[in-house]
Amino acid sequence: MKKNRKLNSILFIIVFVLLTLGMGIKSFFNLMTFYIEDKLDYNEWTSDLGNKFETDIATAFFEKFQFVNLNGAIRNLLGQHEMNGVVKLNNGYLLTTNPKYSSEQLLNAANNVAAFSDYLESRGTSVVYAVTPYTSSPYDPQLPAGVQDYGNDNIDRMIVLLDYAGVDTIDFRTEMYEDGINQYDMMYKTDHHWTTMAGFYAYKILEDYITEQTKCNVDERVSNIDNYTVTTYKNWHLGSRGQRTGRYFAGIDDFQLIIPKFKTLIQNDAGIIGSMQDLVINMAPLKNREYTSRYTYDNVLGKALGHYVNLDCKNDIKILLITDSFGKSVAPYLMMGFGEIDYIYDADISAVSAVTPEYIESCDPDVVILMYYAGCFSDNMAAYSFCGY
Repeated sequence: MKKNRKLNSILFIIVFVLLTLGMGIKSFFNLMTFYIEDKLDYNEWTSDLGNKFETDIATAFFEKFQFVNLNGAIRNLLGQHEMNGVVKLNNGYLLTTNPKYSSEQLLNAANNVAAFSDYLESRGTSVVYAVTPYTSSPYDPQLPAGVQDYGNDNIDRMIVLLDYAGVDTIDFRTEMYEDGINQYDMMYKTDHHWTTMAGFYAYKILEDYITEQTKCNVDERVSNIDNYTVTTYKNWHLGSRGQRTGRYFAGIDDFQLIIPKFKTLIQNDAGIIGSMQDLVINMAPLKNREYTSRYTYDNVLGKALGHYVNLDCKNDIKILLITDSFGKSVAPYLMMGFGEIDYIYDADISAVSAVTPEYIESCDPDVVILMYYAGCFSDNMAAYSFCGY
């Protein structure tokens, strides 16, 4: 009997060592592929989670995602609300907390926006600073006990500064609240983005602002959801925060695709003419569900941000949209509602600093929309680095 137990123990050790060795060899080859071919893993691992080499090992680790899933499932069963730098709110939504930025940092950013706004208004261009929602609602934060987060606080203080400077602002958090909309219904549970339906809602608010400023006419079909086909892909999108915590920590989001029933005629920068959906929507990510990719939102709507001309439009209003990835779910409607739309990526300091008076004169927009997410605040405030104003 003792001999059998000893033999079983030896066999167990041998199997364990072989499995570990096999996983290590596979992980090693994955890491080499990662370095040699620059083949990126799209799971959400960043240098914030450890040093660069540790992060690379974690990225290339064999069947890493299954270990993340197991970790998340166990934490969920134990009622833990933090994992890999992600906090689960009391209602199950995932949040990456934000630090508190100093009054000086926010004031410098607000002054840059105010100077930019003054210049635009001096040339007859309307400008609005539009704040996208943050996962944690200011009206119902849902923060677990002991968790501190300053995302909404930073936004609130920035809006006060801009209001004081006389800059037009739209706070979509407040708009939703006053319209009786639960902000959480407009956000993905596992991602920092708002939903495609939230993008449609935001367009309607922006359309009202633009028509009030320019007195233009807009095709009334664009802002009526009854003129669209809405297709829901159930349990399809595991966002950036879900990639850090796995499928079982907070679940998986549905993804809604919103396509117009009416005819559209759009031209892109390459001179290609087609419908909005032909030029903008990438259907490939909706053909096969892929839980190890966080990019459903980004890949489906990725081409929405660009330069487009509406060839069948009731107005000739040109819009310059300075935004981050939140703009991807709004731009399709802007290009269907107005004559021309162009885009600047606000998280790229080289792009924002290139928005000089000379650029504005050449672009000649009728309306400039600054649509910023709370994540655009940073130590260097790169998103607010407008030059020459």
